[in-house]
Amino acid sequence: MGRGAIIRPGARLNRERGGRIEIGARSVIHPGAMLLSYGGLIRIGEHCSVNPYCVLYGHGGLIIGNHVRIAAHCVIIPANHSIALDGGLISRQPETRRGIRIGNDVWLGAGVRVLDGADIADGCVVAAGAIVRGSLAANAIYAGVPAKLVRMRKSAKEEAKDLANVVSLADRSATVAAP
Repeated sequence: MGRGAIIRPGARLNRERGGRIEIGARSVIHPGAMLLSYGGLIRIGEHCSVNPYCVLYGHGGLIIGNHVRIAAHCVIIPANHSIALDGGLISRQPETRRGIRIGNDVWLGAGVRVLDGADIADGCVVAAGAIVRGSLAANAIYAGVPAKLVRMRKSAKEEAKDLANVVSLADRSATVAAP
C-alpha cells in the first residue's frame, strides 16, 4: 500500500483465492467498493479514486495508471466466460483472461462496465453507463453501449469557446421564440 493511500471503512479488499492487490500513494478506496483479486493482480496507481459500490476483479490482471477517477457503480472485469454450445455447461467452460489496462488521467463515469481485453489509453473520458471492450484512443471521449468515440478532448480555451457558442445559440433561440 502506497504512502498516504486510504481504504475507507466499508470498502472490501479480498484475496481469499490468492493474488495481489496493490494501491498506489494517495489513492482512495471508498466505502462499498470491492476489490476481488480472484488469484490475479489488481494494481492501482497513485492519486486514484475508486468510488462507492465499484467492483474491480483481478483474475485476468487489472492495471490502472495514475490520476484515474472511477465513479460510483463501475464494474471492471478482466475475465470472461466461454459459451460454446458444445462446450458443456457454461459454468464448467474455461474463462478467457486477457486482462485490462487503464492508462493515466482517465475518468470512468458512473456505472461504466469495462470488459476483458479492454485497453483504455491515457487521457480518456468514458461517459456514464458505457460498456468498454477493445482499445480506446488517447485523449478521447467515449459514450454508449458499446462505447463509441464521441469526440476528442480539447484545450480549456477551445472548450470555453464551444460553450460560449452554445450559450449564444440558446440566447438567439430564446429571442426568436419571444412574442
